[in-house]
Amino acid sequence: MLTKPLHGVIPILPAPFTADGADIDYRSLRRVIDAVIEEGVHGVALLGVASEFYKIADDERRLMIETTVEHTAGRVPVIANITRHSTELAVKDAKHAEAAGADAVMVVPPSFIAPSNAAIVEHIEAVAGAVDLPVIIQYAPNVTGVGIPVETFLEVERRTGGRMYIKAESVPPGPMISAIVEQTGGRMGVFIGNGGVQTYDALERGAVGLMPGAAMLRPYLDIYEAFARGDKDAAFRRFNDLLPILNHTTQSAELFVRFEKAILKARGVIASDVCRKPNAIADAGLMQMLWKYGKYAEERLGIKLWP
Repeated sequence: MLTKPLHGVIPILPAPFTADGADIDYRSLRRVIDAVIEEGVHGVALLGVASEFYKIADDERRLMIETTVEHTAGRVPVIANITRHSTELAVKDAKHAEAAGADAVMVVPPSFIAPSNAAIVEHIEAVAGAVDLPVIIQYAPNVTGVGIPVETFLEVERRTGGRMYIKAESVPPGPMISAIVEQTGGRMGVFIGNGGVQTYDALERGAVGLMPGAAMLRPYLDIYEAFARGDKDAAFRRFNDLLPILNHTTQSAELFVRFEKAILKARGVIASDVCRKPNAIADAGLMQMLWKYGKYAEERLGIKLWP
């Protein structure tokens, strides 16, 4: 059970697959969990876009949550993503996550057949009402194709009565962050995603944290920690040093996952960097640029992100 609000750097864990893509590699998943906790994260989340949730079978989804909760063993909070378009199934998934020991759930509002705002509110309310856990609404219109006005999220926050967060992944997310922070008096905590491309602007506007990938966390942690202690200049410099890498890795959601896995494999954290098909193909030129940015990171960030 959470004893304080969610905050900080909470990476989305990948779904490591076996070399043939047929199964989840749970040994590699455990290594990822250990690696990110050792780096100092404030929580872990799974079954988001960076987990290739849309390529995960139901039994795999359940076992990934159970394995993550068991292996994390209370070291940091665990957030389970609920991605069903069916309200009834989303409620079942949320109940399973709670029973497995997750500390919070993150809900992707349904987007298929473009539901009304009222239907979206009803869906989120049903999930929130089914569990005694904090709820994060993941708003990613670039992925779902459905835009939702800020007023809808404010209505959900009012009607659920608290312990509600939002992961704002609109582009740009800044205006939404400001509106939510101001109109809820900070009650509704805001995280950002999008690989952390808008990290500094989000923190300036009152975001409580970010949910990047799991492959190169040290720069994000440095930015967040510098900002939290009031050294905004250091946070801004660190963020700008990171931006060239993010410009390369965040060109599309599938490429982001591909690069994340390539880095984690190069670091020896996961055994295979396979993404289930269909997937984005990173040709030799794209991969060469990725490794070039690794050298850049050593020179500008002063850290070795990968071998």
